[in-house]
Amino acid sequence: MPRLSVIMPARNAGATVESAVRSTLHDLPADAELVVGDDASTDGMRYVLDRIEDSRLRVIDCPGRGLARALNTLLDATDSPLVARMDADDIVIRGRFRRQVRALATADTVFTTVTTWRGSGMPRPAWPVAIGEGAFGFHLLLTNPVAHSTMAARRTAIDEAGGYRDVPSEDYDLWLRMQSRGAGMRRLAAPGIVYRVHARQVTATDGWRLSSWQDESTQHAFADLSERLLGAPQMRISALAIAPFSRGEKLARMAEFDRSFRAAVRLVPLPARTALLRRLAARSEWLWQRSDTAPGMIGAAT
Repeated sequence: MPRLSVIMPARNAGATVESAVRSTLHDLPADAELVVGDDASTDGMRYVLDRIEDSRLRVIDCPGRGLARALNTLLDATDSPLVARMDADDIVIRGRFRRQVRALATADTVFTTVTTWRGSGMPRPAWPVAIGEGAFGFHLLLTNPVAHSTMAARRTAIDEAGGYRDVPSEDYDLWLRMQSRGAGMRRLAAPGIVYRVHARQVTATDGWRLSSWQDESTQHAFADLSERLLGAPQMRISALAIAPFSRGEKLARMAEFDRSFRAAVRLVPLPARTALLRRLAARSEWLWQRSDTAPGMIGAAT
């Protein structure tokens, strides 16, 4: 049984999957595997995968199941104690899995920062800032601070939270539920992947953002975590921006969230607390600008 399984759902990723798979295999430890779930690709992706000869690579069929169910299928097809995510259009940076496996000795879930590449020019690394376990849950109440494809976790932490659910933000929804159960979650400062940004990404569309912000299951998970950390259930800031409330009520609810958040993070050490308060101010400004925006004109995602 491998110690680590990297799961990669893929559909029509023939143009990028080879670099994603080869970079993953190049960085994998010997006691690990990469399992790719092919969602009925029609662009020759399977042919590309068949040409890669490595005993640590497995390809299984996940046709027409959607991302969340494909991820759960990949989890069910593996039995390693550690699980990591990878996307078929990203590239692993050397040392990623070694650093994450080492960090999982004292944590339940470990992410990394990313180097962003828009397909032309040089990739741009993010500012290398770590997020510790004491601050991670508070970041989740403001926005999703991590890329899904940087995750590495203990399988038990995913299983105990119930795995992935079929919701628009299946990753963020899972992080909320894991954190509500007290999972130790952190982000390492060093980038673990080159993250490709392109127009075909589902998360680049306004329709996806709107459906994510309106999703009731994710809102319930958010309310549970906010009750745990802030003492009372709160509404997601992004959901509040498009809620059918008056501008005054939206800003009043945000003011209540602001007060509760500031009180709760007083115990977070500096400079992590400073980063959280800076992010809180940015989210307050975002809501101020969009609190009376029509749902069809939601603006940039944050």
